[in-house]
Amino acid sequence: MRFFAFFISALLFISCKQETKVVDKLNLETKLSGKWIAKAFDGELHETWKLNSDGWMLQEGFYIEEKDTSYSAQTKIEKVNKQLILFSVIKNSTPKIFQAKEYIDNKIVFENKDYKNPYEVVYEFIDTENYRRTIKGFENDSLVTYIFDFKKQ
Repeated sequence: MRFFAFFISALLFISCKQETKVVDKLNLETKLSGKWIAKAFDGELHETWKLNSDGWMLQEGFYIEEKDTSYSAQTKIEKVNKQLILFSVIKNSTPKIFQAKEYIDNKIVFENKDYKNPYEVVYEFIDTENYRRTIKGFENDSLVTYIFDFKKQ
């Protein structure tokens, strides 16, 4: 009887300790998860992407120039009503929402023509160690394009 009680207790302990694997709902974990860095202007963009407990991708990022962090942001990529959405919250700025207009294996094009800058954000997955983000918008009525080539750290 003691053996049976011990066995049941051990089984309960093990079953409580098992972690459930989060399902990657967007198939982006292998492309984005991890720490990334890109040269940008006179500094560097740093990002950390991870899969959240709901299966969506989350990012925390910041821009550093001469040891000064002048920009920080949080981004989330998820599906809402079958639409792939990019939510971006830049510190001290208005949150922005973009909808995917194109989603193929190695490229996602997000767009929101209601915004002037940026109105388009493109993710291109080059390989497991590199991805490119291109941002397009209008500054002073001129079209500008910024390209950031990220390397995995």
